[in-house]
Amino acid sequence: MKKITYLIYPFLFAAGLCISSCTKEDDYKKFTKDGEISYPGKPAAIIAQTGNNRLRLRVVLGPDPLITKIKTYWNSRADSLETTVVRTEGDTVNIIIDKHLNEGANNFEVYTYSSKGDQSVVSNVSGNMYGDNYLSTVARANRPVSSVQLSVYQAATINWGTALADERFIEINYTDATGAATTLRVPSQPVTKLPSYKLGTAITYRSLYAPEANAYDLFSVAPGTVDLTKATYSAVTTGYLYHPSSPRALNATKTVTPSDANGIIIDLADLGGSGYKALMTINADNSVTITAAPGAAGVPYLMFTSGLPAPYTASWTGSASCNNTYDPATKTYKVRYGYGTEGAYRVTEEIIVMN
Repeated sequence: MKKITYLIYPFLFAAGLCISSCTKEDDYKKFTKDGEISYPGKPAAIIAQTGNNRLRLRVVLGPDPLITKIKTYWNSRADSLETTVVRTEGDTVNIIIDKHLNEGANNFEVYTYSSKGDQSVVSNVSGNMYGDNYLSTVARANRPVSSVQLSVYQAATINWGTALADERFIEINYTDATGAATTLRVPSQPVTKLPSYKLGTAITYRSLYAPEANAYDLFSVAPGTVDLTKATYSAVTTGYLYHPSSPRALNATKTVTPSDANGIIIDLADLGGSGYKALMTINADNSVTITAAPGAAGVPYLMFTSGLPAPYTASWTGSASCNNTYDPATKTYKVRYGYGTEGAYRVTEEIIVMN
């Protein structure tokens, strides 16, 4: 009996090996009955861009040409979104999510799929959404304008005041020199130049701000208007001040303030610091009429178009051309005027080239 028992054990052991081997082979067939499993490629990168009650996922696809769909989960997988991939539209798929988001951080799971339904391994990304809570803390005004400098060559330079917190851009609307409505968006900066601007037309602007540098949405308030009544020009001047006791050559770059359509206000000689300011108006024949600017010192101002009054004689090379005219081609004033009493006039001869 013992011999029979010993023979049965090896038989059962061999049979067990056979059954075990067959079971493993059957399991393998079960998982591969439709062919070998293929995992679509993960995205090469996913960039989350914050928005106003929404955000955007920029999914940069890898080289896998078989990707046909992207599925995104969020809110602990309670919400999802399927996005069809069309390769002819490029290698980046933009996914806008605007439902069931939390203000602040949100976590996303992103999968790619092939046409057979094969799923990639997960890609995780986090992004922020901003809404009413953020809007209650940000600036509710546009950035102030410090000053504006105009150019007679149809250009303008805007000097800005202190930047707002989270300001990313400034958007400016104006009319260019050809008469076309133009919108310019520039990064937050202290100075903005408009190289083509139709003088006398309105300039409006608004600050655009966001809590993150790569934001998808930008926040703003109603546009503001640049106060052009305080705008200035500049001019390079050369000339001579005839003075009974202190005659001297003139050479300076001056600030010029516009006055109405054809007038400018400019320092008389180098006496602007003492309140001597002239109003020069261009007439239809390009002659120039010069009077004292409102509130100026030394009034009244007199014009000496035909020549220097006694006892003065020309003291610089440009004297003969100073006959109170304006050259529109070169944007140049050539003037001779002054103040005081006969025999002791203070006379300015000056060539003023507008910038």
